[in-house]
Amino acid sequence: MKDRIIESCAKYINIYGVKRFTVDDIAKDLGISKRTIYKYYDSKDEIVSEFINTSIEDNINSTLEAVEKEESILGKINAALVSHHKYEIPLEILEGIEKYYPKDWEKIEGQRSFKIDLVRNLIREGIDVGVLRSDINTEVLSLILDKTTRAIFEYNFLVESNLNINTAVTEIKKILLYGILAEEK
Repeated sequence: MKDRIIESCAKYINIYGVKRFTVDDIAKDLGISKRTIYKYYDSKDEIVSEFINTSIEDNINSTLEAVEKEESILGKINAALVSHHKYEIPLEILEGIEKYYPKDWEKIEGQRSFKIDLVRNLIREGIDVGVLRSDINTEVLSLILDKTTRAIFEYNFLVESNLNINTAVTEIKKILLYGILAEEK
């Protein structure tokens, strides 16, 4: 039942955001009473927090699985940079989480840090095995990744640049993996 409640919560969050739906909406959606929901969760906020926790846990596990399946370092880096969400969370929803659920937002920031650390370790591995250039400063690259991933979560940047998150991540990967210089002729 807890999974069904979270699934319904995910549906309403994607439709209305984190604040504009109620436990009544979830109860009606599932054909159960609010009392049944309150057997599992004390409040709507607890349901939303559980949804966020579930999403983060799923993303981390799916990312690790995707990285493990890849054979090449570049494939592993690509898999680590791409999001692997069970629940696709639109950017405007993330803004609502940051505003109304700051403790849960810290967990999302932790997930972002996890991915940056994973990429940093994969880059070090690539350097160690000679696939990536040995003159790359992994700390500078980590800073670039950190600041860049923060930037793509800024709604105004994406709107002004006419980008969505997936397109922005693809552009980041292209620049990081292949550089900005034109190929030599």
